[in-house]
Amino acid sequence: MVRIAISCIVALVLLVAIYHRVETSHLEARLVRAQPDEVAKDAELKKFARSVAPPAYGKNCAACHGANLQGDRSRGAPNLADSVWLYGSGSVSDIETTILYGIRSGHPKAHNLTDMPALGRTGQLTPQDVRDVVEFVLKISRQPHDETAVERGRAIYTGAGVCYDCHGGDALGISDYGTPALNGPGGSWLYGGDRDTLYQSVYDGRHGLCPAWIGKLSFVQIRALALFLYEKSHHE
Repeated sequence: MVRIAISCIVALVLLVAIYHRVETSHLEARLVRAQPDEVAKDAELKKFARSVAPPAYGKNCAACHGANLQGDRSRGAPNLADSVWLYGSGSVSDIETTILYGIRSGHPKAHNLTDMPALGRTGQLTPQDVRDVVEFVLKISRQPHDETAVERGRAIYTGAGVCYDCHGGDALGISDYGTPALNGPGGSWLYGGDRDTLYQSVYDGRHGLCPAWIGKLSFVQIRALALFLYEKSHHE
């Protein structure tokens, strides 16, 4: 009788494992087949993504973006839990594209139209020019600033610095370039919006990157991560 009971338990465990594997395979297939921006409407797929994405995030993304998704300004790694997105509008498809191909990753499909040039170090702007344009940025981001330098900085923004070409005439950034808004609030800053950090950004430039995860993570993991981050940033 004991032997029969053990055999039944083993058989039951095997059946449960097989059922779980079949159900997982079914969900994986549904997740991959669906249009990326449609999966956010599917409660079952969102629940599945919540089980798949956190381990993949913890192992591959947390080192730069933090365990809590809040980002790391020392690396220029953006907050992934807010509504501010550099590329696109933060849709599942936008997020998925960035995860797949990266930013300045070397992949031919990566976001790589531009980066922040070293305007001071290359001599395009003088150190005083850099200080003036920083004061202009401090003003439009509603921070303490030197009012006497603001108009000089505005002229540099629209003139010698050609800052408007990437950040826009309204300083709201351009998603095609992945350029951040310069008018605040704090969540839009990649490296920080204080006077010293802004000076360093303008003088020395910035060249942040994100690796391409295609071929390193499965497509199921990538789609699940995109959906997971979409949920987190939309507070669903």
